Amino acid sequence: MFDRSAFWSPPPDWRRARIGSDRLQLAAIGLPAVWRISGVGRQSLLAELAVHDVVGPRDSCDAENYALRIAPDSVLLVCEGPIAAVLKRHGDHEAVVTSDMSGGYLGIDLTGVAALSLLQLASEYPFTDALDRPDESARMNFAGLPVIMMRRTDGWRLHVERPWAAALWRWLVEHIECIEKGGRT
Repeated sequence: MFDRSAFWSPPPDWRRARIGSDRLQLAAIGLPAVWRISGVGRQSLLAELAVHDVVGPRDSCDAENYALRIAPDSVLLVCEGPIAAVLKRHGDHEAVVTSDMSGGYLGIDLTGVAALSLLQLASEYPFTDALDRPDESARMNFAGLPVIMMRRTDGWRLHVERPWAAALWRWLVEHIECIEKGGRT
């Protein structure tokens, strides 16, 4: 039997995965607890966890605890703290927790003056469009991969499922080099 591992790039050491220049910085970050929550009681659950806004890809958010809109009745909650006790108090009748996804996602922060140029290479999404879209999903196709996007004051945070993280990282690194050289892909 053939060793298929040779076909895949080895993942970086995510604890040290950083690349940058004066114009563009890329850093892998560990996320705290990650939960997918849906149901009619999700708003009261989020309020108890001090998560006041559910954000889409254009809404700026620098909070430690945040919720990303991924479907009309579903959010991806990224939260520090004793979430299990809060979830138990709410019970299934108020909010449905589909799963604890804490080990399943990696965050990638993209900052710098050239960050928008890199984002525009990866997606046709109108990142600079000023239209208010309060129900817009943060989930999108980005560099051909499923990513959940969040705007931050200093750039963007990409939330990627771990099986896709190495492929996304490689794409970002290759295209950072292109942007730094002044070219387009």
